[in-house]
Amino acid sequence: MFNQVDFGKRVRAFRLKNNYSQKEIAFRIGVSEQAVSKWECGECLPDVYNLKLLSQILHISVDSLMDTELQEPEKLIETIMIGGARFDIVEKPETIFAGKIIYAKDFTNADSFNSAIDAVTEDEKQAAFNILSEAALPIYDINLSVNFWLDEKTRAYGFVREVMTEDQPDGADVYKMPASLFIRAYTDKGTAQLISKEHCEIWELFAYIRDFFMPAHGFKMAENGAQELEVFDTFEHKSGYAYMPVIRA
Repeated sequence: MFNQVDFGKRVRAFRLKNNYSQKEIAFRIGVSEQAVSKWECGECLPDVYNLKLLSQILHISVDSLMDTELQEPEKLIETIMIGGARFDIVEKPETIFAGKIIYAKDFTNADSFNSAIDAVTEDEKQAAFNILSEAALPIYDINLSVNFWLDEKTRAYGFVREVMTEDQPDGADVYKMPASLFIRAYTDKGTAQLISKEHCEIWELFAYIRDFFMPAHGFKMAENGAQELEVFDTFEHKSGYAYMPVIRA
């Protein structure tokens, strides 16, 4: 028989395993911190929608929390292991991103473009996020690299979040990314060891995927408008997923 108190204990255990606070979980799902506390104390249960979001944030299946199926927004096609590193081949649906996007065409050279990216402050990012309409849940901060493997003048760089609609307030930049195949990798110890590190940043995985993984497994860069994504799963941007858009060679 299902035990509500045991459910709460599992939620707390997986939260601590992922180094999340109750406040972070509450923010990413879109509920109050008190609601998360009540789940963990066994006082009440999340509804089905919030249960699905909770499982995504904690990187586990709903079956690990409760006897229910999780409907993933991305379709897993294949998993390739290299030592202790996991690389997933996934189909990602059409996605809309919004926030602050900087375009290389607005600058005289690559150096000034890169300087403008580095000059964006956390306050400016948050100001852009605060005006967004209909943010997709759970909420993740995303760095969007547009055409960084193509001509410099076509490049852009964005500090964005996923949203449900292109209809955003004035001041919010929007990028609509088509459905595509991606290579997805996580910044855990296994992937860090591939680049001879104990820990790694998301952006460091892009070079390994492009220069080593893709040629070895029959992939090349996509040119359909899909872009490189750094999807952070902590407020401090200490870990997350690298998404590289590809087609089969």
